[in-house]
Amino acid sequence: MDKWRLWGVGFCLMAASGAVLADSLDAQRQRYMQVKQAWDSKQMDTVYNLMPTLRDYPLYPYLQYRQLGQDLGQATTLEIKAFINQYPTLPPARSLPSRYVNELARRQDWVGLLVFSPQAPKPVAARCNYYYAQYATGQRQTAWQGAKEIWLSGKSLPSSCDKLFDAWRSSGDQTPQVVLERMRLALKEGNGGLVTFLAKQLPAEYQTLGDALNKLQTDPRGVEAFARNTSPTDFTRDVTETAFVRLARQDPDSARDMLPTLVRLQKITGAQHQVMQDAIVWRLMGNDASAADARWRDGIVQNSNNGALVERRVRLALGNGDKQEIRFWLSRLPQDVRGKDEWRYWSAAMLIDGGKRAEGENILRDLTRERGFYPMVAAQKLGIPYPLRVEKAARPQASVGSEPAIARVRELMYWNMDNQARAEWGALVSSKPRQEQEALARYAFEQQWADLSVQATIVAKLWDHLEERFPLAWQQDFRQATEDKGITQSYAMAIARQESAWNPKARSPVGASGLMQVMPKTAQHTAQMYNLTHYVNSSQLLNPQTNIEIGTSYLEYVYQNLGRNRILSSAAYNAGPSRVNTWLGNTNGRVDAIAFIESIPFSETRSYVKNVLAYDAYYRYFMKRPAKVLTDAEWARRY
Repeated sequence: MDKWRLWGVGFCLMAASGAVLADSLDAQRQRYMQVKQAWDSKQMDTVYNLMPTLRDYPLYPYLQYRQLGQDLGQATTLEIKAFINQYPTLPPARSLPSRYVNELARRQDWVGLLVFSPQAPKPVAARCNYYYAQYATGQRQTAWQGAKEIWLSGKSLPSSCDKLFDAWRSSGDQTPQVVLERMRLALKEGNGGLVTFLAKQLPAEYQTLGDALNKLQTDPRGVEAFARNTSPTDFTRDVTETAFVRLARQDPDSARDMLPTLVRLQKITGAQHQVMQDAIVWRLMGNDASAADARWRDGIVQNSNNGALVERRVRLALGNGDKQEIRFWLSRLPQDVRGKDEWRYWSAAMLIDGGKRAEGENILRDLTRERGFYPMVAAQKLGIPYPLRVEKAARPQASVGSEPAIARVRELMYWNMDNQARAEWGALVSSKPRQEQEALARYAFEQQWADLSVQATIVAKLWDHLEERFPLAWQQDFRQATEDKGITQSYAMAIARQESAWNPKARSPVGASGLMQVMPKTAQHTAQMYNLTHYVNSSQLLNPQTNIEIGTSYLEYVYQNLGRNRILSSAAYNAGPSRVNTWLGNTNGRVDAIAFIESIPFSETRSYVKNVLAYDAYYRYFMKRPAKVLTDAEWARRY
């Protein structure tokens, strides 16, 4: 660290004497790469010599951060605070405070830790060190209160918290009841290892109860034995409810048979009884429920205050195409969900179907004033054009491009570090007031940074800034990829916009990659099917042109195989063709297009289809080819 300090002094002298290099951006980039390579190969003399010459380079703060991180053990509070204050939106700087809290804890500088961080940090490890500092400086009540708040989690906690928890346990303030409560939370999370670990911490007089909880986490069918062998308390009732809900997911028939016994043995409250019944009902929401099960299910749903459960029952009625059922369950929707676009639309549709056309059409007209899929559908049902409204963003000032954070974004993109650029951009947009957020969204749009334009509208909630939300990204590539296909360019772009928000480096947890979020196996199969011989491996999916070629080919495949219907092909792109065929088998030609979409049982796929259809309409508008949200064939078909 002394060498760094000497370098810092030397740099100041160089700056004062005019000796600092004043050179081109290309030369700075070359030296930046030299520094990174030298650092990676531990050639520190090269780093020391070249780093002072990069002070004017936009990514210099990243080198400073690396320097601080490498020598954190010798850093001072003043240095850390100075860095954070100098670069308030730099993404790595966000983690620096908690890292330094942990470093001060390693030094056992408890007073210094509390001076540096007068408030509890958010990251759990740093928060544990913060509360241990409170304990070490005599603030035991604050320390134990914080320890309890952290402790009461069903998730496993970092080992850095052990010191705090050990001190809390030794003080006698951590009671067996607190251990049992955490066991209940772990049981609810399905964290069996934690349940077993905590059982060992219980004193001898609580071992029987601890063993019973341990058995429940491996086999929730033991809930009846648990209820029979433990006296009813608030705690045992909570455990009974938690274990029963797990059982209901696995074996709803056994759970239903067991429920009256559990209610009697544990004196289950009315609210808990309803929650337990609801857990069974969720498993009986398919068309495969027997008539007796369906009657029982519907009786429970009528008395439930669970809005999501009643909504699921409306969707089941929509999928069955039974208008009497639809009306009945719409009337049972809790007040707090009735105002959703979908239920406003279906209430209007049922009024029109029941002869109350004027009343229903008034609801639809009001709905067309909103934004999104159902307002578009309402306009189509009324037979009128959807009045699309596009809010204009504030114009960016000429000086925006010279802002240091934007210069960093530009350089990160130069180095193909798109995800780091997105982190920089998101932090910058979050730090600005509304008007400047609009200007940044517009700036990104004008720079053709499609993913950053979209990201700005999401961060700032600029939902009516449709041009910035739906930039015409990779337009030429999509035009070429779709010109020999049945799918339209706007539809393919809508899929890409929904899948990746135009981030070409997007990767999902399951391995989907790139603009159209193509899975490697899907890409391999599609390349073989369409004889795309230049596709070799999944790394190519991060290339926008290759991704568009593979993605549009697969989309064309599902589109053609599902009757050239965007509703079905969109659902298939998200959830797979086999599921779509299953859903079509369930509805069996009884329902219209909107009922089919709303009856899709997967909330992710349901929202996906609605978004893609609306996004397609937006893209057609910006491409000056406006059309209705559904084609006449899609609208007229029975599903």
